[in-house]
Amino acid sequence: MHKYVLTVLFVLLLAGSAAVFLSPADTESIKAENREIAAMPELTAEKIEDGSFASEFDSYVNDNIGFRGKLMELSGKIRSCFGFTPQLVGKVISTTADIGTAQTLDSSLMIVDGKVMEMFSNKPEVESGYAEALNNISREIPGNVKMYSMIVPTQLEFEDPLYSNAQDSQKDCIESIDRLLAPAITPVDAYSRLEAGTGYLYFKTDHHWTMDGAYCGYEAFMDASGGRAVSKNDFEYKEESEFYGALYQKARSQMDKPEADTLEYYDVAEENDLSIVMRVIYEDGSSLEYGENSTLFDYEKEDYTFFLGGDQPLIEITNNSMDDGKTIIVIKDSYANALVPWLVNNYKQVILIDPRSFEGSLNEEIERYEADELAVVNYVFTTTFSDYCELLNGLVEE
Repeated sequence: MHKYVLTVLFVLLLAGSAAVFLSPADTESIKAENREIAAMPELTAEKIEDGSFASEFDSYVNDNIGFRGKLMELSGKIRSCFGFTPQLVGKVISTTADIGTAQTLDSSLMIVDGKVMEMFSNKPEVESGYAEALNNISREIPGNVKMYSMIVPTQLEFEDPLYSNAQDSQKDCIESIDRLLAPAITPVDAYSRLEAGTGYLYFKTDHHWTMDGAYCGYEAFMDASGGRAVSKNDFEYKEESEFYGALYQKARSQMDKPEADTLEYYDVAEENDLSIVMRVIYEDGSSLEYGENSTLFDYEKEDYTFFLGGDQPLIEITNNSMDDGKTIIVIKDSYANALVPWLVNNYKQVILIDPRSFEGSLNEEIERYEADELAVVNYVFTTTFSDYCELLNGLVEE
């Protein structure tokens, strides 16, 4: 009798499994997760060797079984009976990421509490390439120029672990790169300052930090360089406009319209006599200066491009309020644009170079401005783009 019961149970299990795998895929449960159903992966020797085929095949099987939603619901009920209640990790949607280079990467966005945040996926081979690019710059610039590296984490990293753990650790990525840097390069720990910071440090619908968030990075830079950070209270706080950022434009079809972001700033320009010149360098070595009437804040813009009017190949900012002072060159992505209004309080000149559009020689600019310091300031996602590493290397190539 006992054997008969076991046989019946075994047959029922086989029949149930067959019904699950032979039934049409439960596409509605996939749609509810705001993503595409996993496709059958291509079988190649490379995918087998690196293990990606097994992972992708597992995703394919999980997505293409019948009654998927009901099975997940049943699994949740069973797990809750053992004292564990699964929680939903926001709404995740698939998209693409780019940083203004030729390269585009598959990525995901998380929607939580009216915020849209990029989900970080580390690429160790690119991390090492990023560190080596900085080391290459360090080897090629004059030895008397002090060099710094600041990698800025993003908002999701500091959300509840329920959400932040859904991505790869940005802290691990930053620390891994810092360990690979040459001794001549001083890492700047913006992470700890942002982790301890409070208030409106990141925009809710844009991937950038606010000017308050950038102040945390500024404090970290002053810690590393031995400078003294000015107080935010020395400047008038202002609000310019409300806006919806670039991430909302990607996610708007997947969410209710959230509360708008507020463009806040501290009017550093009012307290300092600043002159700003922008310059583009052409392939033949000629250059063109423009933007002589530019300011730190572009009042015609209603989003993050309010800071400096957006990215330019080279921006020269001189603080005429200082009789004397140091010059720093900042190799940067757009994150540095909200940092610059703080840096101008400590340097006679701040020179910004964006390797995505700058075609000149870094050493020529160091010589031109008699630079004392060089800082590379990028947000953490930049470390996942291999072509950005190539652009960094190109700054010091003959």
